Formats: sequence, C-alpha cells, structure tokens
Amino acid sequence: MAAGNSELNNSFEIKNEKADMKKIGFIGTGLMGRGMARSLIRKGHPVRIYNRTRAKAEEVAQAGGEVVDTPAEAAKEADVIVTMLADPTAVLAVVEGAEGVLASVRAGAVMIDSSTISPPTTLHVMKQLHAKRAHMLDAPVFGSKNEAEKGELGFIVGGDREVLAQVQDVLDCLGKTFYVGSNGMGAYTKLVVNLVIASSLHAFNEGMVLATKAGIAPELMCEIIQSSRAKSGIIEMKAPQILKRDFSPFFPLRLMAKDMGLVLDSARGLGVTMPFTGVLNEVYSRCIADGLANEDFAATIKFLEGQAGVEVRSSNGNGR
Repeated sequence: MAAGNSELNNSFEIKNEKADMKKIGFIGTGLMGRGMARSLIRKGHPVRIYNRTRAKAEEVAQAGGEVVDTPAEAAKEADVIVTMLADPTAVLAVVEGAEGVLASVRAGAVMIDSSTISPPTTLHVMKQLHAKRAHMLDAPVFGSKNEAEKGELGFIVGGDREVLAQVQDVLDCLGKTFYVGSNGMGAYTKLVVNLVIASSLHAFNEGMVLATKAGIAPELMCEIIQSSRAKSGIIEMKAPQILKRDFSPFFPLRLMAKDMGLVLDSARGLGVTMPFTGVLNEVYSRCIADGLANEDFAATIKFLEGQAGVEVRSSNGNGR
C-alpha cells in the first residue's frame, strides 16, 4: 500500500510540475526556430506552433506540441509568445495581421521576439502590445542551428527587468541571457554583433583569396591566421567549411545582407558614419545578384574568387 501511495504521489508531483509550466505560443519554425521550439517541448512546456509553411510546424510537432493555423491561435491563452522570424516585415505581419497576435493576446502575456529586426520596428510592436496590456522583450539570439537544438543559444535581451524575471524560466530552457537595457537595446546590440561577425569573416575571405592568388597554401594560411592576433571564433567555425567548399546555410547570406541593411539604417538614424559597412553591404548585394542568397553567408568568398580567377580550396578536400 505504501508503495502504491508513493507512486500516486510521484505522479501527482509530475502533473503539478507540468501544470506550472508556462503555455507557449511559438511562431516561426525555420532554421533556428525549429530547434528552439523543440527545446521548449523537451523541457515540458505546452507549445502551440505556427509557421507560414505548415509542414515545418508539423515537423516540429512530432516532438510534441500542437500545430495551429494562425498566429492568433498560437497567441490565444499563451503566457509567453516566442517569435523567430526573418525580417521586420514578417514580424509586423504576424503581429498586426487580421489573424495576428494582437487579435488574441491576453493581458499580462509576454512576447519574446528573437528575430533580428530594426530597433524602430521593435519599439512599434512594443507600443501596440502595451495597448493590449501585454509586454514585449526584444531578445535576438547568437549561435547556430546546432545551439538552438541543444538549448544553448545566447539571448541579448532588451526590455523591463521585471518582465524578464517573469519569463526567465522560459529563456533558461533555450540558452543563456544577456540583459542589455530597455526595449530596443537588444535589437541594437544584435546588429553590432552581426556587423562584427560579417566584417571579420569577409576580411578573412578577402585575405584568403589574396593568399591563394599569391600561391600560399590555404591550409597553411588558415593555420597562421589562427595562431596570430587575427584569430577569431567565426574564422574557426567557417574556415573548414570554406576549404571543403561546403556552403550549406547555417545562416543564409540573404539574412546577413538584411542585417547589414538594418545596421546602415540604424547608423543613419543615430548620425553615425560607417563607410566600411556601406562597402560590405554592396558586396552582399552583388552576391545576391549572383544567386548566392540561400547559401551560407561565408559564400561572399565566391564573389571575390570570381573577380580574382581563383578558388580557395583545401588540397585534401576535408577543410584541414
């Protein structure tokens, strides 16, 4: 009898634990969002999933959760709404559309937008949510699809500290949090991070094309760079892929191009001169015109190679 009571009590505790989990509406199960949504499901959160292409939502729902047909259905009765979308236009569409988040969001709910968008768009959405007595955090992420699957992303959070405290348990399921200030600060900070990443990798790409044209072995050049003060985490990640000519999109070039445009928009708004970023933005535009939009953003090297008439490739074909 004692054993039976123990089993009953354990079952009751498990049910109570799940009942305490926040209800999540998750919108956007693309390259990064699918891993994030699965992380929340694995941690026991009840998740309603919406994606414009329903098949992507259904793929995620194999791990659990419920697929719905509109953003409004995902947001209905949710304690937390997580959005992970491609650009400002996509965010505004799921928030403001006839069947968008604003149509059903409840008072007290918190929207965590992990998209990389412009600070003005973030503040615009925040004001609309406040009018519904709901809250918003801008919480763009750094990390790749692998970190998203493992719940090891970094979240750069802007917003009210008290609102962050309300949803910290949700963010803890997804990775590590870096609080940077009021609403909009997360968006600004992420744009700076992406600017430095894009700039560092493009400088590497230009250097590698120059070295290859001069006759220096790419593997040796990489080893020297990573043994010097030029050492970089993004080079460590991308160099092996470049050398084995694998441009599978961990982060599509079209999205980094979008981010460079947002950086320049932000700079103009703040009166900051960014001549280097302007040139880099032009390179991304050329790459998109050359059909590289859906390859990894490391593929800017293909544009440079085409101009120089060389290809940066490992001699053994495995990137080392």
